[in-house]
Amino acid sequence: MRIGSIVLFGGLLLTAMPAFSAEPAKLEAGEHVLKKGETAEFKIASSAATSSELHAWCEVAAGGNASLMFDGDHYIPLSEPTVGDTISLAAGENRRYELEGTVEANKGDAYIAFAFTGAPTSMCFPGMQCDGAAAGAQEVKVACGNNK
Repeated sequence: MRIGSIVLFGGLLLTAMPAFSAEPAKLEAGEHVLKKGETAEFKIASSAATSSELHAWCEVAAGGNASLMFDGDHYIPLSEPTVGDTISLAAGENRRYELEGTVEANKGDAYIAFAFTGAPTSMCFPGMQCDGAAAGAQEVKVACGNNK
């Protein structure tokens, strides 16, 4: 009888406890056109007390060959790209990323960013024609938003 009372009490206690659900993190949506050396930063609004989940998207596009570095703070990616990844785009390529990850509890300084580092360098050996720099993008467009 005692065990039954404990199980009943435990069950009542669990049903009386409110379900904890952290608010999802929200990315500051926007669009940036970057020149070489510029960075597009997107702030993340999230809880200061606990980790929360981010479900967002970003699209990158370039008219020529381009390299971008993905960066972030307090963002733990569960999808590509990861912090520190180099993204190489071919001329005219558009790429979309579905960002899924966890945002650590922070003091309002969480963000993700894309830095336009230039055109990928091509491997050139003596006697080869190396015109990779001529195909480099002058600008890169980066747009990000939240999934609903």
